[in-house]
Amino acid sequence: MSLICIREVVVACRDVAATTRFYADAFGFDVVERSARGVLLAAGGAPSGRLRLVPAAGGPAAGGPAAEGTDPQDAAAERAEVWDLGARLLGIYSRDLEDTYDAVAAAGGRPRRPVTYPYGAASLSEIVAGGPDDVWFTVPRAVTGAHRPSAAYAGNAERLHSELHTAVLVVEDHDAALAFFTAGGLETVFDGEMAGADFEELTGMPVGATLRLAFLGGSEHLPARFEIMSFSGAPTRDLSGSPLGIQRLVFACTDVATTRAALLAAGGEALVDGGVRGPVGVVLDLVESDR
Repeated sequence: MSLICIREVVVACRDVAATTRFYADAFGFDVVERSARGVLLAAGGAPSGRLRLVPAAGGPAAGGPAAEGTDPQDAAAERAEVWDLGARLLGIYSRDLEDTYDAVAAAGGRPRRPVTYPYGAASLSEIVAGGPDDVWFTVPRAVTGAHRPSAAYAGNAERLHSELHTAVLVVEDHDAALAFFTAGGLETVFDGEMAGADFEELTGMPVGATLRLAFLGGSEHLPARFEIMSFSGAPTRDLSGSPLGIQRLVFACTDVATTRAALLAAGGEALVDGGVRGPVGVVLDLVESDR
């Protein structure tokens, strides 16, 4: 048994129509389905790493008209920060970070300037940006021949953005979250700490704070992959129960029954709809892989 990749990320929105426009304008995602289950978005027809947008409690119906005067950037008193607990970020590759910066800003997002930092024996350039519904984005530059698999890029060599490259949880107990997802069969590719001026500039975290990041993937590293973040020295709030933002991760896996049993044994909560509630309240829906 094993988790393979994230087929869909389900995001609860203040205004589904406005958020749909944001993903189209900022990252070039296309609508592939409108139904009672929400608006399904994909990048270049990629079969996984997709987004399903659903209305948050009290919002307009999925795919319906935006309410008068609504803005996807309107928030309650305080927006979520990158380091607040919950299912917090989505990762998307970009071939040109300056073009991404301009597109996200024009769509109404809040991009931070690109930062280049040491990454192993080489370097990595990346943008972190705030978007609608308390979702943040991590957008690394895709280096030809070096980025991990992307069906969207494979299908169109000129495409600026990939499908979802990763989904990211921000947790308090890093080791417990890591144990939970590796129990489901994900492999730890990287787990280390990051600190210093580059990462403070990249994320906006306070001076002296530390970020621990674990990157996980299935055996073939298909998108979307998965990350766990935890912060030390940042004023973290527990927003894991928010009705907005990332709510569910739809994982393709081999042997649904066995994988589900392993996640429950690792501390997951069984839900009546068949899902498994995991760290910081995120729900995992398991579907049999068709690969």
